[in-house]
Amino acid sequence: MDFRALVLILCLSLPTIGAIPKCCVKTPIVPLNILMLVNKYDVQHSHGICDIDAIKLHVKGRRYCAHPKVLKVLEMLEEKRRLQRQARASWTGI
Repeated sequence: MDFRALVLILCLSLPTIGAIPKCCVKTPIVPLNILMLVNKYDVQHSHGICDIDAIKLHVKGRRYCAHPKVLKVLEMLEEKRRLQRQARASWTGI
């Protein structure tokens, strides 16, 4: 088979192969100021395609990897935000 034909076939078939997942390969310590800015997070499981359990944090268009224990901190921060919203709403009479 001609090399150019092989390259053409590969280029045409790449979109059908599927996306390669972006796995966390290590879980460094994430500073609290980054955790306070988390927009959303995804849980990565080791029993899937990726090798380790991790939390993928999304902050202002960037992605950070963190240890699964960070979930507790994220839950506490969300609870604090919820209570602050409630307090603000009660002060404004909403």
